[in-house]
Amino acid sequence: MQRFIIKPSIDMYGGIKVDKNTKLEYENDNVEQKVENLVFKSITKVIGEGYKSEYHTTIDLKEGDILIFEEEGRGYIKPVEEFMTINDAIKELENIKDLDKEA
Repeated sequence: MQRFIIKPSIDMYGGIKVDKNTKLEYENDNVEQKVENLVFKSITKVIGEGYKSEYHTTIDLKEGDILIFEEEGRGYIKPVEEFMTINDAIKELENIKDLDKEA
Protein backbone atom coordinates (compact mmCIF):
# COMPACT_ATOMS: atom_id res chain seq x y z
CA MET A 1 0.00 0.00 0.00
CA GLN A 2 1.30 3.48 -0.84
CA ARG A 3 1.33 6.32 1.65
CA PHE A 4 0.03 9.77 0.84
CA ILE A 5 0.21 13.23 2.39
CA ILE A 6 -1.69 16.44 1.79
CA LYS A 7 0.09 18.42 -0.88
CA PRO A 8 2.35 20.96 0.86
CA SER A 9 1.58 24.59 0.19
CA ILE A 10 4.19 26.60 -1.65
CA ASP A 11 2.50 29.90 -0.82
CA MET A 12 5.04 32.21 0.79
CA TYR A 13 4.41 34.98 3.29
CA GLY A 14 6.62 37.74 4.61
CA GLY A 15 7.09 37.96 8.33
CA ILE A 16 9.46 37.71 11.27
CA LYS A 17 10.44 35.09 13.84
CA VAL A 18 10.59 36.77 17.24
CA ASP A 19 13.14 36.38 19.99
CA LYS A 20 13.69 38.19 23.28
CA ASN A 21 15.54 41.02 21.48
CA THR A 22 12.92 41.65 18.79
CA LYS A 23 11.75 45.24 18.61
CA LEU A 24 9.26 46.25 15.96
CA GLU A 25 7.04 49.24 15.29
CA TYR A 26 4.58 49.43 12.42
CA GLU A 27 1.88 51.97 11.65
CA ASN A 28 -0.53 52.74 8.83
CA ASP A 29 -3.98 54.36 8.60
CA ASN A 30 -5.65 51.30 10.15
CA VAL A 31 -3.23 49.95 12.71
CA GLU A 32 -0.51 50.84 15.22
CA GLN A 33 1.70 47.94 16.33
CA LYS A 34 4.65 47.41 18.60
CA VAL A 35 6.67 44.37 19.68
CA GLU A 36 9.02 44.66 22.63
CA ASN A 37 10.02 42.25 25.43
CA LEU A 38 8.04 39.46 23.71
CA VAL A 39 4.79 41.46 23.97
CA PHE A 40 2.85 42.30 20.81
CA LYS A 41 0.51 45.29 21.14
CA SER A 42 -1.84 46.31 18.37
CA ILE A 43 -4.46 49.04 18.05
CA THR A 44 -6.75 48.48 15.09
CA LYS A 45 -9.12 51.16 13.83
CA VAL A 46 -12.20 50.22 11.83
CA ILE A 47 -14.25 52.96 10.22
CA GLY A 48 -17.44 52.17 8.36
CA GLU A 49 -20.59 53.86 7.28
CA GLY A 50 -21.97 55.41 10.46
CA TYR A 51 -19.58 53.77 12.92
CA LYS A 52 -16.05 53.75 14.29
CA SER A 53 -14.40 51.00 16.32
CA GLU A 54 -11.01 50.67 17.95
CA TYR A 55 -9.63 47.33 19.13
CA HIS A 56 -6.72 47.05 21.58
CA THR A 57 -4.96 43.68 21.50
CA THR A 58 -2.04 42.45 23.60
CA ILE A 59 -0.44 39.08 22.87
CA ASP A 60 2.28 37.49 24.99
CA LEU A 61 4.76 35.96 22.56
CA LYS A 62 7.37 33.28 23.10
CA GLU A 63 10.72 32.98 21.40
CA GLY A 64 10.32 31.41 17.98
CA ASP A 65 6.77 32.66 17.38
CA ILE A 66 6.23 33.87 13.84
CA LEU A 67 4.38 37.05 12.93
CA ILE A 68 3.10 37.22 9.36
CA PHE A 69 2.77 40.55 7.56
CA GLU A 70 -0.56 41.04 5.80
CA GLU A 71 -0.45 43.33 2.81
CA GLU A 72 -4.14 44.27 3.13
CA GLY A 73 -3.43 46.91 5.77
CA ARG A 74 -3.75 44.78 8.90
CA GLY A 75 0.00 44.85 9.49
CA TYR A 76 1.46 41.94 11.44
CA ILE A 77 -0.68 39.09 12.74
CA LYS A 78 0.06 36.04 14.86
CA PRO A 79 -1.47 33.32 12.70
CA VAL A 80 -3.47 30.41 14.04
CA GLU A 81 -1.80 28.09 11.52
CA GLU A 82 1.70 26.83 12.21
CA PHE A 83 4.24 28.49 9.93
CA MET A 84 7.88 27.52 9.40
CA THR A 85 10.80 28.57 7.26
CA ILE A 86 11.26 27.00 3.84
CA ASN A 87 14.40 25.20 5.04
CA ASP A 88 12.55 23.75 8.07
CA ALA A 89 9.78 22.49 5.78
CA ILE A 90 12.34 20.82 3.48
CA LYS A 91 13.96 19.12 6.50
CA GLU A 92 10.60 17.77 7.64
CA LEU A 93 9.87 16.33 4.20
CA GLU A 94 13.40 14.88 3.98
CA ASN A 95 12.73 13.04 7.27
CA ILE A 96 9.75 11.18 5.81
CA LYS A 97 10.79 10.66 2.18
CA ASP A 98 11.94 7.06 2.78
CA LEU A 99 8.64 6.05 4.43
CA ASP A 100 7.06 5.58 1.00
CA LYS A 101 9.68 2.91 0.20
CA GLU A 102 8.84 0.97 3.39
CA ALA A 103 5.16 0.57 2.58
